[in-house]
Parts: sequence; C-alpha cells; structure tokens
Amino acid sequence: MRAAVVAALSVALGLPAAPAVAHVEVKPPRAPAGSESRLTFEVPNERPAAATTGIAIQLPAGVTVSAAARSGGWRVRAGGRRVTLTAPRGRELRAEERGRFPLRLRLPVRPRSTLVFKVLQTYDSGEVVRWIGPPGTSEPAARLRLTAAAAQEESQPAQEREPAPTSTEPPAQDGGDEDGGVPIWAGIGLMLLAAVAGTAAARARNRRRMRDFSGR
Repeated sequence: MRAAVVAALSVALGLPAAPAVAHVEVKPPRAPAGSESRLTFEVPNERPAAATTGIAIQLPAGVTVSAAARSGGWRVRAGGRRVTLTAPRGRELRAEERGRFPLRLRLPVRPRSTLVFKVLQTYDSGEVVRWIGPPGTSEPAARLRLTAAAAQEESQPAQEREPAPTSTEPPAQDGGDEDGGVPIWAGIGLMLLAAVAGTAAARARNRRRMRDFSGR
C-alpha cells in the first residue's frame, strides 16, 4: 500500500519513481523437498529513526529447526514452530542495515509447493511490522519454493563377495570310493571276518579227524 501511494504521488508531482521497498526474504528462494537446508532470512531496517531489536519467524507446518546459531551476536531461540531472534545492546539493525540470519531447517516432502514464513519485526520505538501478506503487498511474507526431492548422491558400491565358508568336516580318507564302493575300513573288516571263519572251520575239521582216529 505504501509503495502504491508513493508511486502515485511521484507520477502526480512529476518526481522520479522511488526505488522498490525492501522486504523480508529467504535465500536461496528454492530448496529440495524433504532436505535439510541452510536458509538465510534477510530482514531490512526501514526506519531511519528507529532500530530493529527483535525478529520472530513463524515456521510453516512440517518445518523444524535442526540447527540455529548466533548471527551477528543476536540470540537465537527456537521452540515449536517459532524462532525468536533478539539483538543485544549495540547490535541492533540501524539506518539501512539488512540483517542476515542463517537457520538450518528440515523441510517437508511436498515438491512443487510454496512454504510461507511469516515474520514479525520489532523496533525500539515499539512499532511491530508484520511481514505476513501475500506477494505484491507492502509487507509480504517470505516464501520458499520446494523443488523435486534431491536425488540420492551415489548408490552404495557393490559389496565384495564373501569368501566361501571354511568346512569344519574332517578330510575324506584316501582310497574312498565316491561311486558307492566299499571303503578301506569295511574291506579290512570283511577280511578279519573271513580269517576268523576259516580258523573255526579248520578247528572243526581237526576235531572230526581226532574222533575218527580214536575210533579205529
């Protein structure tokens, strides 16, 4: 509204057009959906006779703060969906200064949508400027466009083939028959049985001979 009034007066009085009024911005203006991005909120001091002492940022639904550090000595406090920045004495924004406040935010998975960050700017005079309007107004809210989700950086390298497990079974005895033949130990057993049987038969024959000899 203020910009429109100034432009109309400039045209009516034949004055050169005034420069565009600065407003709160978030940079970069685009970020991948579902990512954790470092965003910087830029807030201009528009009151030559007053200084900016506080800034409150309302986070859209689905946005959370993953990291917040002091910027220019300003104290940062994050809780719920609100981030509050407070200037210590001597660090206020004055004249035409433009404050830059970085935040690391986790963004929702809503590609091709626009997130609206409403900002309240407090001056030491007690005035509060509400940056909450739609684009084209005198006090528009900061906006961030979500692009397609970032592609995965690199696929994991192929896993190396695991070595074949070492067998814990004892090695096969030499001479074994893989085709189902009789192994050595079985052959030895048969030979022993044959020897025992032969000895028993020989003893039986000797006993018969002794009986025949005694009967003569």
